[in-house]
Amino acid sequence: MKSTGKFLSLLLAGTLAATAFAGCSSTGESSESSSSNNDSDTIKIGGTFTLTGDLAHSGNLAFEGAQAAVEYVNDKLGGVNGKKVELVYYDDEFDSGKIPSLYEKLISVDKVDLLVSPYTSALLDAVPTVDQNGKIMFSVAADSYEANNTFGQTVVNIQMDDKWQGGMWWKDIAEFLGSYDEWSSSTEASKPEKVAIVNLETTYGHEVSTALNDYFGESGLEVVYEEFFDPGCSDWTPCISKLKSADPDVLIVPQYFEDSVTFVQACKSLDFSVDYMVIEGMGWDSASWCNTESGGLDPSIAKMNFLSYSVYKSTRDCESTKYAADYCKEKYNSIPGNDFLCGFMAVELACKAANDAGSTEKSDLISVLTSNTYELAGYDYKMNETGGNCAEFSWGVGQYQPESLDKANSTGDDWQILWPSEFKTADPNLPFQGWK
Repeated sequence: MKSTGKFLSLLLAGTLAATAFAGCSSTGESSESSSSNNDSDTIKIGGTFTLTGDLAHSGNLAFEGAQAAVEYVNDKLGGVNGKKVELVYYDDEFDSGKIPSLYEKLISVDKVDLLVSPYTSALLDAVPTVDQNGKIMFSVAADSYEANNTFGQTVVNIQMDDKWQGGMWWKDIAEFLGSYDEWSSSTEASKPEKVAIVNLETTYGHEVSTALNDYFGESGLEVVYEEFFDPGCSDWTPCISKLKSADPDVLIVPQYFEDSVTFVQACKSLDFSVDYMVIEGMGWDSASWCNTESGGLDPSIAKMNFLSYSVYKSTRDCESTKYAADYCKEKYNSIPGNDFLCGFMAVELACKAANDAGSTEKSDLISVLTSNTYELAGYDYKMNETGGNCAEFSWGVGQYQPESLDKANSTGDDWQILWPSEFKTADPNLPFQGWK
């Protein structure tokens, strides 16, 4: 059963076997913690990850980011209060029926010190259990603000604030499109007027819809088509037929990686494109997007002038940004994707907050999270009154710009940041040129 984002009552504890990941350790000054793991020489960070089932591609990237962050914390920060960090995890299969019991097991049986959330909207299934146990949960790619609205600072929502509840990424794309006059001299694209949204039938999708419809209405852009689809859509033909009739000049596709790939394939097959092709899934995993062996597209298609996330900022001066970038460069010859960074930042923030608090207790963590701004691999975080992010930060808008599509490859060296202006590395390459 797919995770629906509905709150569920607690189930019986799961029976999956726990496994752990431990990075290298280094020494540091230890500080007494009131957690259940006080007497151990390790700090346990627990969570579930979608390693199989729906969204396994993205879930594995978030998991890898979390693993890399454990290594970073142990190697560069000396662990947490002098203790080595371990990751205790289960595969939730993106199944809402399994998640509550797995988090109960993490808390009551594994007795973890810190918690990270399931991937995206599945966090909604975990938060009642976390809250009832008096714990706090650091979000991994949180794509909804519903949990924060209900449970407040129990959820450390790194990805969004209480205004842009559909995610700060969509704030940036809306600002980019609405600021046409600032960059139009560098492109032949016409001013955007008509918008189509091929949305997700999830809590996230509806929050995106509310945010974007409000913004575009204020900016004079008309939403001429919007439809919601479950993850794993098997046939995009009827949707594309409607899009052709609507004739938009902006197409926004807030879909996961796998559906973004099949959607682009369908657009090419049916010869449909518009001036502004905003494909969210391209930013979930930039390394796989242009690699057919990893479930992506041929580089000659993948690196056409779509717009997407640019969470990684090459100009950002932060130790963990460089650590994540070096990791992905060495392993994938690419920049870090959104999924990897969100998994990384959840662990990174949990550990940095626990170090500052000298504790893993909920009240102590909230105190330091609301009092400090944390530099993270992707952007900054400071907790607001409902657990969202009140730091000055942006996800950004980016685009692949290879010298030649015929010679495009799967590396990330030709990724350019277009927005916001302080991170800009190139002018936009627009409009979308159509299919080869």
